[in-house]
Amino acid sequence: MDHEHTKKIALEYYKRTGFPFVTLKTAMTLDGKIATSTGDSKWVTNEISRLNVHYMRHWNDAIMVGIGTVIKDRPRLTTRLPDGNGKNPTRIVVDSLLRIPLDTPLVTTTKEAPTWVFCTDKADKEKEKQLLEYGVKVVRTGSGPRVDLVKVMRHLAENGISSVLLEGGGELNWSMIQASLVQKVVVFIAPKLLGGRDSITPISGDGFNRMAMAVPLEIESIKRFGEDICITGYIKQTAKAGK
Repeated sequence: MDHEHTKKIALEYYKRTGFPFVTLKTAMTLDGKIATSTGDSKWVTNEISRLNVHYMRHWNDAIMVGIGTVIKDRPRLTTRLPDGNGKNPTRIVVDSLLRIPLDTPLVTTTKEAPTWVFCTDKADKEKEKQLLEYGVKVVRTGSGPRVDLVKVMRHLAENGISSVLLEGGGELNWSMIQASLVQKVVVFIAPKLLGGRDSITPISGDGFNRMAMAVPLEIESIKRFGEDICITGYIKQTAKAGK
């Protein structure tokens, strides 16, 4: 992947719009599943694909997930490159009610990389104090039932974050697309068939109710990583997601 080219595009977008350039990254089976109905997702893709994801983390200023991913997977969201010189991005968590556990790695490893948690005004203030003691930054986005993602992006931009790697689950991915906040999509596809009507998909939420509303992509590249396929595309500017 041409990460330097993407970084250049991201900086131009950031300067032009005042918002971070967001790349949605996901990995799925050939039949469009990211995990089983029980949440098991290790591993969908091969080691070569997963290494390329770490390079993507290295080249982005921040990495973003939802609270569901944090609770289920307990990720560190750090960059692990073979030479050990990977840059750890700022870790962004969308967590409306501050459900993030105090013993999760994103809270206990703030010396490795910053962790910023975005919540609503309804979130517990005592929990906020506890997170602050661990070095976690907490930002409230208003009184709505869910985190205001536009405010999140604006806050990130105002604090020097020009590019975001979105590694969310289906709900957060859908919410970001619906809000027209995603500019690039990278999908790793493994030659596996998982099946299952309750298996988890990359983008869930309510979805669009007409095919004509689907968000179109302009394909940049189709590459092989071992047996895996990686499709990269940019969301066409004519798309009006959720409108």
